[in-house]
Amino acid sequence: MVIDTIRTIKLLGKWSANRFIGKKRPLIAVFSLTHYCNFYCPMCPFGDSDKINQFKFAKKNDLSTSEWKSIFDKVSKYCIWSIIEGGEPTSRPDFMELVTYLHTLNMPISLITNCSLLDTIDLKELKKYIQFITCSIDSVYEKSYCKIRGVSRDTYDKVMKNLLLLNENNIPHYFNSVITKYNTEEFINQSYFDRAKELGSNAVSFTFVEDRSDVDYSLLPDRSTMIAVCESIIDYGKRHTHPKIMIPLEYFQQIIDHGRGLYDECGVWKSIFINGNGTVLVPCWKYNSPENTYNLLEQSIDEIWESPKWDIAKTCHDCQVLGCIWYSSQPVTTFAKNYMRGLSNIIAQQKPDILDKENNMCDN
Repeated sequence: MVIDTIRTIKLLGKWSANRFIGKKRPLIAVFSLTHYCNFYCPMCPFGDSDKINQFKFAKKNDLSTSEWKSIFDKVSKYCIWSIIEGGEPTSRPDFMELVTYLHTLNMPISLITNCSLLDTIDLKELKKYIQFITCSIDSVYEKSYCKIRGVSRDTYDKVMKNLLLLNENNIPHYFNSVITKYNTEEFINQSYFDRAKELGSNAVSFTFVEDRSDVDYSLLPDRSTMIAVCESIIDYGKRHTHPKIMIPLEYFQQIIDHGRGLYDECGVWKSIFINGNGTVLVPCWKYNSPENTYNLLEQSIDEIWESPKWDIAKTCHDCQVLGCIWYSSQPVTTFAKNYMRGLSNIIAQQKPDILDKENNMCDN
């Protein structure tokens, strides 16, 4: 789990040099390994109710192991960090092989998962390759969790047991929640934080749901409830350091003051998001059309990032409360400060392991 700091510094230097001459390039890589997910979340395009056809579609369209490795090779020359997600990435039979290969490229890895299949993975082996796991836990209570995720009580129980497995294997993990109208109360009364701490979460991260344009329903809480949620999260963040709130409290304050997050220009270009079939949508998923779709197997990152389609991001402010978009659209100094703070925390966590290795070498 030791980060190649020299590699990170070199890539940051290269990225800064590109920015100086006006070139935009990605800094974070997001690999959506598969179109399949075993959950039914209504706020997510992978929450399709027809799982049989979704599985068939994924089997036909998901990249092969070798194709993903080829893309990893391309992306590793640019990005300082990689995020593995899906669909549900742990549903791929070659999941561990892909993680292992990505690790050989000295790419720090974090995993986003619904945690339902972690018991099928060798967690001791996984721990060697990833920095931490982001657990998608929208609610810590069975009733609201099952409603938001569209799953049964048995699935909820299994996820809770798998979280305990992470604790038993000392794997750093934190919770991420999408706040909808179905789970606001546990943030208002702050019980989410207590339960997250009990389940071993080192930190928590939140975003309000950004309603999808392809459905005719809204999951967003009403304005007064959103304000109550934001005020409570800010209050907790100011009074507690554990679990740490990952997204800056400024995000919540802006929603209180303005009803949305504020940013001058969408910063979606700072990340490269590769779909399960190897495509990249420019500038993002909201512009899913043939003329905005590029294939990373056939084209280079330089070619894709030189596309005039990125100009859309200069004026687009469609995402109003989506935390990841807000965060990436903040000034580079804010982004860098939080990255370095996170990096220092990871290094601090690694020190005992490094010391153990050094002692073992001395003993031998």
